[in-house]
Amino acid sequence: MSRHKSIFGAYADKLQAVVDQSKDRFAPTWYQKYFNFGTSQTSLTYTSVLGASRIEAAASIISRNSSAPLRSRAALAKLSGEIPAISEKFKMSEQDYRDFYMLQQLNVDDQAKKNQLMDLLFNDTKKAGESAHKRLDYLCLEAVSTGQITITVDNNPDGFVNSVALDLGMPSANKKNAAVSWATSATATPITDINNVVEAAFSEGRSFSKILMSRNAWLKFSKAKEVIDSLTAYFSIAKGQLTVVTLDKVNNYLEDNLLPVIEIVNEVVGIEKDGVISAQRPFNDNNVSFIPAGPLGRIHHAYAIEDLQKVAGVSYASYNKALISKWQENDPFAEYTKVELNAFPGFEAIEGTYLLSTVAGF
Repeated sequence: MSRHKSIFGAYADKLQAVVDQSKDRFAPTWYQKYFNFGTSQTSLTYTSVLGASRIEAAASIISRNSSAPLRSRAALAKLSGEIPAISEKFKMSEQDYRDFYMLQQLNVDDQAKKNQLMDLLFNDTKKAGESAHKRLDYLCLEAVSTGQITITVDNNPDGFVNSVALDLGMPSANKKNAAVSWATSATATPITDINNVVEAAFSEGRSFSKILMSRNAWLKFSKAKEVIDSLTAYFSIAKGQLTVVTLDKVNNYLEDNLLPVIEIVNEVVGIEKDGVISAQRPFNDNNVSFIPAGPLGRIHHAYAIEDLQKVAGVSYASYNKALISKWQENDPFAEYTKVELNAFPGFEAIEGTYLLSTVAGF
C-alpha cells in the first residue's frame, strides 16, 4: 500500500503552521492540570517511580566535634512497562472528495474557496489531535479515581484489551470507606468521612490540597443532612430557613475547618464502537480522591517511528507530542489523516493520594 502526497498539496505541506496557528481551537484536556510530559525518548519502555515523596525526619542536633549521623534514603518502588501506541485515523472517501470538489466549483469567491479548503484540512487534523489526548484524559482520570487502569472492550472496543486491570500500587491503607453510603442522605456523614481521611493521612505525615469528586458524588454530598446542618450552623442561618448548599459555601466551610477544598470533576470522553460514539465518564462516581499539592505524575512519551524516519509523500505536524500525518492513496482513492501518540501516565504521587469510597466499596 503506497502513500502519495495529500490532495491538499501545498497547504498540507504547511500542516505544522496550520496546527500552530490554531492551537486555541483544540479542545482542552484535564490531565495537563496534574500530569506533566516527561522527556521524550526513543525507547518504548518506561520506569515510573512510585512513592517519590515521604515524611522526612528532622536533622539531628549534634555536638560541634561529632560526625553527622547517617540517614536512610527512601526505597523507591518502580513500575515498569512498555509505552503503548495511541492511534487512529480518519478517511476522506472518493465520494467525500467529489462532494467537496463540486462545492469548490460552485463557489466563485477565491477567499471562500480557500476557507472551505482550510476548514476541511483542519477538521480531520483537529479531530485526530484531540482524540489522542482524550485517551490520556481517560487513563489519568481512571487512575486518579481508582488507583488502577483498565483496558476493556467497553473503553477500547477496537483495540488491545487486557482482561486484568493494571494496579498502579496504591497502598491498601490509603483506601477508606464511608461510614454510611452517601446515597442515604438522612444518615450519611460526608464531612465526618472527610475528616477521618484527613486525620488518617495526617497521622502518616501527609496532607492534601484538594478533594476531587464527580458531579454525581457532589449531588449526594450536598443532600446529606450532616452537610446541611453543618452549613446552617456555620452561616448562622435561622432555624426553619432553607439552606442552599453550594460549592462556594462548602469550600468556605472546609477551609475554615482546615480541610481541603472540593473540586468537581465532570469530564466526558467519547468512545466509538461500530461508528457510534458513546459518552463515558472515566472518573469513578463512587470514589472521592484526596490529592496532595503539586503534579501527580508525568506522562511517559516515546517518539513515533515516523518522528525519526519520515515517509516520502506524507505531510506531518506535531500537536502536544502527538504526530499527525496526512497522505493520499489511489487504489482505492482515499485521503487519510492519522494520529500516533506513544504515551502512558506514571501516577508518581499515588502513595500520597487517598481514596474514599462513598458506597463503602473497598
